[in-house]
Amino acid sequence: MAAAVDGGDDGKNPAAFRCIDAVRYTVALVVTVLIVSVIVNAIKFVLRSDPLHVSIVGGFVSTANLSTSPPSRIDILALDFDVRAQNPSGRTRMYYVNISAYFFDGNTSASTLAPAYDSMVYSARDIPSIVVPQQSAVDSYMLVMATNKTMPDYFDSLHGGGRMSGVTLRLDGNLTTEVYGSNSTRLTTYYCEKLLLGGHKDDEAFKGTPDVFCRAEHPS
Repeated sequence: MAAAVDGGDDGKNPAAFRCIDAVRYTVALVVTVLIVSVIVNAIKFVLRSDPLHVSIVGGFVSTANLSTSPPSRIDILALDFDVRAQNPSGRTRMYYVNISAYFFDGNTSASTLAPAYDSMVYSARDIPSIVVPQQSAVDSYMLVMATNKTMPDYFDSLHGGGRMSGVTLRLDGNLTTEVYGSNSTRLTTYYCEKLLLGGHKDDEAFKGTPDVFCRAEHPS
């Protein structure tokens, strides 16, 4: 007599199939997570930009005496300095814009929350923008104008040919990095410390003086 045939599962174990399916799903999930992680890290690497390096050429700020024409003669002191901005990144173009410049003596903290009030003299958003292509360095000529009203405590001394040491220049602006048409902008402050202020840029005292590198911070 032929043996009876059980047509329930043909000898196969449904629990084993469920276990195999669970393993497959787990492996697929792990692989998907790894792929997403690799993609995210690759995007971060591409979009990540090296910082813009800023320095003051020669480490000094020279001064020049100017004046308006009579009869309303006004004595003016021009503070000029050269900013060198270096972009070490080979992927991003950088823009430093909406720049304000503040000068502080050695007795006042340049990190004050009220720089316009606490500084010796300042120029708010009148500083030219800086645009630095990839792996390039750009020198920018900066100028801040002062009178005995805008710089009451130090104007007469500097206008008369005096000099100051230990001066800090603070630059506030928006630093924008451009990567493949996508821009990222954040407020960036540079502190350029221990500068010499006063005198003509061709003075012998300024010959061969080293550049002063500026420290960057990103206020929240």
